[in-house]
Amino acid sequence: MRLQGKVIEWNDERGFGFIVQNGASSRTFVHVSAFRKNRGRPLLGSLVTYEIRRDDKGRLQAVAADLIGSTPSKQSFTGAFSFVLGGLALLLMFGYVGYVRFSNPNSTISASVYKIVSARDALRSHPEFQCGSGKNSCSKMTSCAEALFHQERCKVPNMDGDRDGIPCEQQLCN
Repeated sequence: MRLQGKVIEWNDERGFGFIVQNGASSRTFVHVSAFRKNRGRPLLGSLVTYEIRRDDKGRLQAVAADLIGSTPSKQSFTGAFSFVLGGLALLLMFGYVGYVRFSNPNSTISASVYKIVSARDALRSHPEFQCGSGKNSCSKMTSCAEALFHQERCKVPNMDGDRDGIPCEQQLCN
């Protein structure tokens, strides 16, 4: 049976207090864990509804307590937004690495990440690289960036001996 009463003592540091039922004089122990989450902490004089149960030692205590007139505290918008944004960023990152792994099935994860970073740098910072210049082996390349450019953009085969996605590992990309 649900009862209604008022908090007559409350020790916030220790997280417990006492309730007196409306129309009665006996005190009932209540622990902070008896209150629903996100409803705030009780204050002296707070109106509550509760149920009574016996604890392990046979004493009466309040359980399933609710503060009357309190509403659930709302999670901050910025906290939820940051959580969603972070999750989306992780999802995009894993999706991109998965795409690279799918397009290069024999590549390792670390090779895929290295390849992503290096290839993007090679394509962005070296516009002088061009396909069709007759460069089709590692001995004709001058840098790892150039080898990555020719492997990715020009689809030059046989520069990645172990098929891990990194070309010219012995000469340039070590």
